[in-house]
Amino acid sequence: MPNPPAHSARIALSSFKRGKKVDLHKMSFYARAIGLFQSRSAKARSIIDIVTIIRYPRLALILAALAIAGQLEAQIDLPAPESETEGQTETTPSPEVTPEAPVQIRPDEGSPVAGTEVNAPQFDIGRHLHASGSLNGGYDDNVNLTPAGSPSWYANPTANIRYLFGSARLAMDLLAGGGINYYFDHPGGRDYDPIVYLNLSVAYKVAPRLTLNFSTSSAYESQPELGTALSSINRLGNYFRSQDHLSAHYKLSPRWSSVTGYELSALEYESSAGQNRLQHAFSEQLRYLWLPTTTVSGSYRISLNESQGAQGESTTQSLLAGLEQSFSPRFKAGLQTGVQFRSGNGGGKTSPFVETSLHYELAARTYILWTNRYSIEESDLQNAAGRETFRTNLKLNYAITARISASLALIYSHGDNGTSNQISSGSLGGSSTETTFDITPSIRYAITQRCSVNAGYRYTKVDRGSGAAALEPLQSVTSYTRNRYFAGITISF
Repeated sequence: MPNPPAHSARIALSSFKRGKKVDLHKMSFYARAIGLFQSRSAKARSIIDIVTIIRYPRLALILAALAIAGQLEAQIDLPAPESETEGQTETTPSPEVTPEAPVQIRPDEGSPVAGTEVNAPQFDIGRHLHASGSLNGGYDDNVNLTPAGSPSWYANPTANIRYLFGSARLAMDLLAGGGINYYFDHPGGRDYDPIVYLNLSVAYKVAPRLTLNFSTSSAYESQPELGTALSSINRLGNYFRSQDHLSAHYKLSPRWSSVTGYELSALEYESSAGQNRLQHAFSEQLRYLWLPTTTVSGSYRISLNESQGAQGESTTQSLLAGLEQSFSPRFKAGLQTGVQFRSGNGGGKTSPFVETSLHYELAARTYILWTNRYSIEESDLQNAAGRETFRTNLKLNYAITARISASLALIYSHGDNGTSNQISSGSLGGSSTETTFDITPSIRYAITQRCSVNAGYRYTKVDRGSGAAALEPLQSVTSYTRNRYFAGITISF
């Protein structure tokens, strides 16, 4: 019995020679080809549309199209990788999570900037995987953060991986990486500093009204993180820090919703136990959608703080009112204000609380991220009744051309360490202050879509008043400055 596809092909060729029209839909091999195309990818189906439009061309075109379809099916549609310093796709955030913002990566070390929010995951985006490796190097004139300075040339190889997943009910955003700072001149006998970090956020829609959110920002490192209170401003050896947040967002009605949260903050040093801290925070927030672009809120927060130093235990309570405004899909701002009450071994204190945030994306890869906060923070000084601190973190990124972009990162904080011990306070000249200023301008050039180079400069100045009594006898409480010049290359996969 003849082979049906071969027999149909012979009939088609014979008909073409006689100049007759051929109804290919009646040919069994053509029907099978159509079925194969329809089961293939969208790119393959576009080919069959072209074949149909041109009114049945020669059979050779169909056979060639089948070969091309096999190749197209083997391809995977993945977005082109981009540097972690570039902005992510803008989406309208749900009220229970932090608005999406570009991942803030420190250009001189290749690690996330501490004190910045972990990105909120996005639903219905499928799976996306990005990986990159960087090699930075330069000159650091004060590796050990001492008043006299401790200079050295250094090299900083790092690697990271980012995995995004989003289905109808589950969403995840994972950023993990690590590297080292290797010092060629070994200042003070120091060979290298480790850097290992993990940023993770997960959202799960348990029901149409209930969403669970979890996020963590953890790192094991040696250099102080000046953008957060969860670190000393002095070098005290390697340490582990982690800030974890679990919350449940429940929609009471189309306009009303509640957010119940728990946050765990931990700081542990390998060799300076007196600086170790543990904080448990519980919060309840009631939100009201006043306008389609405006949300108001009221919240209560209680924080239980444990320290291995002289401070012991303390409790901080906060009553806050908030306002969130979305001026456009590219421009969002938030405000929280209220009062804080602190009590503990270091004495009691009442302080105002103000926090503002701004995220403005002017264009692709051009954006402004700016946060400000005035609040009570835990101090690392003896008998300190908390530290009233003002902090501001600013990140500017400007796309000069399609290949060239410039960025500016600024961290500033000013804190007043009041003491409850009047004798100690008088002998040391009263309460002390801490002022931190850190600025990093840099420029980036994209050689290709997967390869870029960068160069920049980082200046740090820490000024700690003479009235500061250190918790650790070996801890330096004097001021220091630091200059770091760096350049590097990043390859994305």
